[in-house]
Amino acid sequence: MPRTAGRLLAAALLLVLAQFAAAQVCRQELVGALQDRDLLRPATGVDAALLMRRAVELVEPALPALVSFREVGVPEDHPAYEDVGWVRARRLLPPTWGPGALDAEAWREMVSRFLGWYKLDGPLPDAPATVGDLVEDMSATLDRVGRAVRPAALLAWDPRDDDKLSFWAIIWNWTVYPRLLVFRPDPSVDLRGSPRDVLPHLSNCAVRVAAYITAPEDTAKSLFLAHNESRMFVVATQPEAQGWPLEVPQDAELDAFAFALPELSGARVYAAVFDGPEVGFGTILRLMTSVRTNLSPAGFLSHLQSP
Repeated sequence: MPRTAGRLLAAALLLVLAQFAAAQVCRQELVGALQDRDLLRPATGVDAALLMRRAVELVEPALPALVSFREVGVPEDHPAYEDVGWVRARRLLPPTWGPGALDAEAWREMVSRFLGWYKLDGPLPDAPATVGDLVEDMSATLDRVGRAVRPAALLAWDPRDDDKLSFWAIIWNWTVYPRLLVFRPDPSVDLRGSPRDVLPHLSNCAVRVAAYITAPEDTAKSLFLAHNESRMFVVATQPEAQGWPLEVPQDAELDAFAFALPELSGARVYAAVFDGPEVGFGTILRLMTSVRTNLSPAGFLSHLQSP
């Protein structure tokens, strides 16, 4: 075989393998969300809703509801009632959706709405014949979304011991609902090594966190609460709970970051938003001199942008 032809064949094979690998993103996690894991059976609207919820939760933990509604679309005693309602509350079920045999246009619209959160458009999946087709479609969709998002880890150290992690979070702005994702502290994780060693703990099969900012806890807090009139609100948790939004009392923000507030006792991660004057570029430049980061000031601003 001529050398040029061999290289072309090798390149084509690599492309096919890359596409196959992309199609396997989070496949195990998606299949685990199904109530009936027979992938050869015909796809239903319920299957689509179950897969969509799992996909969204992988990318968007502690995502608040975006809309209220009257009818879920399945009876209250349906095994997937809660899941279908969860997806509907995130505006991901089009009018053509139904719990029975999956309408191809309904599935394409569901995927399109999800991609639209990140300013992504086509190509959209073909009509799915089986549940396995749905899994592969959503796996490929998660691969695209994971490449589009802009997560930046915020790693705050204890001022009394800069090896000790005071709190950790992800600045999550390139999303349908900009927020700070705050994760419950893990005593087994510290900052003795490189900050990059911590990032896999904040990543998953869909989202790889590569950017980081580390700072003393007061400086980290100042990135969001730089003014006395600023307020912090908890708007959602995972696992889900009631009672949100919760305004965090002034001077209790570090307690919230440490999950020391009683309202956060059952949460693994929560979403926080901040009400008050935005942190300006000048403030960011000043703060950047007292943090450790692999981002430039412009890169940090990029991670603060929303679609």
